Amino acid sequence: MQTWKVFKQKIRDFRFQTKIKLSFLLVSMIPVIVLGSFCFSETRSLLVQQSKADLNATLKQSVLAVNNQLDVYNKVMNFLSFNQEIVNASNTTYTSAYEMYDQLNNVIDQNFFTARYLNTGVKQIILYTGTNLPPHGNTVRPIDEIKEASWYPLVMNSVDVLWFSSGKSVYSVRRILSTKQENPKDNILFALVDYDALFTTFEPLESHGAEIFITDSNGNSIYSSGTDRKNSGIPVSDKTDDELHWSGKNYTVLQSSIPITGWKVYLYKPTSLITKSAWWIALTVLLMIAACIAAVVVAGTLFSRKIMLPIHRLHKNMKLIGEGNLEVKVFSDSKDEIGDLIRGFGSMLGRTKTLIDTVYVGEIARKEYEMKALQAQINPHFLYNSLSLINWRALRIHATDISEMAQLLSTFYRTTLNKGENLILVSDEILNVQSYINIQLIMHSNSFEIDYQIDDSILSCRMPNLMLQPLIENAIIHGIENREDGGGIIHLSGKKEDQSIVFLITDNGIGVEQERLALLLKSQSKGYGLKNVNDRAVVMYGEQYGLTIHSIPGKGTQVLLKIPYEKLD
Repeated sequence: MQTWKVFKQKIRDFRFQTKIKLSFLLVSMIPVIVLGSFCFSETRSLLVQQSKADLNATLKQSVLAVNNQLDVYNKVMNFLSFNQEIVNASNTTYTSAYEMYDQLNNVIDQNFFTARYLNTGVKQIILYTGTNLPPHGNTVRPIDEIKEASWYPLVMNSVDVLWFSSGKSVYSVRRILSTKQENPKDNILFALVDYDALFTTFEPLESHGAEIFITDSNGNSIYSSGTDRKNSGIPVSDKTDDELHWSGKNYTVLQSSIPITGWKVYLYKPTSLITKSAWWIALTVLLMIAACIAAVVVAGTLFSRKIMLPIHRLHKNMKLIGEGNLEVKVFSDSKDEIGDLIRGFGSMLGRTKTLIDTVYVGEIARKEYEMKALQAQINPHFLYNSLSLINWRALRIHATDISEMAQLLSTFYRTTLNKGENLILVSDEILNVQSYINIQLIMHSNSFEIDYQIDDSILSCRMPNLMLQPLIENAIIHGIENREDGGGIIHLSGKKEDQSIVFLITDNGIGVEQERLALLLKSQSKGYGLKNVNDRAVVMYGEQYGLTIHSIPGKGTQVLLKIPYEKLD
């Protein structure tokens, strides 16, 4: 704290010319820094967006390539599944070895070999059959071998080609349906595809630092660009967030899907690789800022000297006047503010000579004001003595109502005048209001009711005097007095809210029309009205304090007075 005070004092002690140069430098550099930062931020954002768009386009092309290849494999599976020779071979119960040999070599092997020859990505095709064909190499196997597989029930309940993965193996499976056989056998066609060849389309993305993850609809890993795809580390989820912070790095995340299989494809690329090219822009911005600083320093020095020349002359003349020489001639023909300042100072110098002669008149007026203030202090004593005499005489003749009225008036004026002090305790202000209300109750034959709800915690606080009585008077005269059926009620509450005291005066009078309500705090009434109360609060405490008025014609009015919470020390 002490260092900050020393620093501020050094700034104040700078020559005005130095302050102008520093201000010129600061004001000039703010837009340069702001614009430079904005350009860097926007360029970086554009680079990231463009890179994301390029990545997304490349990802979609790679996904489309995989999808097209899978579609080719699906067509192969469908062709073989609907091949009538294979359907018949897999649904016939054989009685001779020759028939078996003929179907195995001339039908099944021949069709499978042709399919693999035309589609090099298919590494193996197996027919799992429920007929009595014997196991035949890697092309025909009994269906009992796969009945325990997790995918077996899914395939038997589907008529589509289904895709599954196990380790680094990807294979398609399809049930062979026969609509012409009376008792068709259970037959499944199985095709193992080349795992590496299927996903080789992602290699260009991986070579530029991206990582690819592919999962099935259950979240099981199908493919990962990492060496250990089961523990690739980076979390994979279905969230559509563009950014991911993991293991101290920020990643840009893109997502796509392979329509044929429903597999999800995730691309993760470190954001630093995308924004690396933006740093040369930051270097360019720094060089521009340095050049601007040098230019501003030179220009600021020249401008400050030109501006300060007439100020230096004025400063010299002020020193002479300070030494008592009032005959100095101060003049400037410049039309700017400094010229106005110099001419104004010369004019002030002339008026000063005149004011020296007239200052005694003000001193005499001050003495007269003090005399009037003394008289104002004497008058209340006369009033109190008169009321005390009225009270004593009333008690002697047993006129209790007159005695009560005199006592209430005495209390009311004592708290109102407050010995000439402007501030009063809240408890005394409430006492003043109670005295006024009791007087009004006597004058109105108790034709209305009053309800007090004053929080004890605010009674020892200070507030300006004569703030509540005008509000109560306004509620009586302009509110409940005009009710045709009587039954007027006034509620007066006061409490602490945060660091403020809030008084609320509510009546069930005739209310105020909205057009007139908007003018209550702007126009001056004949007496000490709402505008005076509001003006005092605003002048003493600020715009956030004062009156707030709400009214509904025919139902009543609510006036809120807000002042600071000030405990008596």
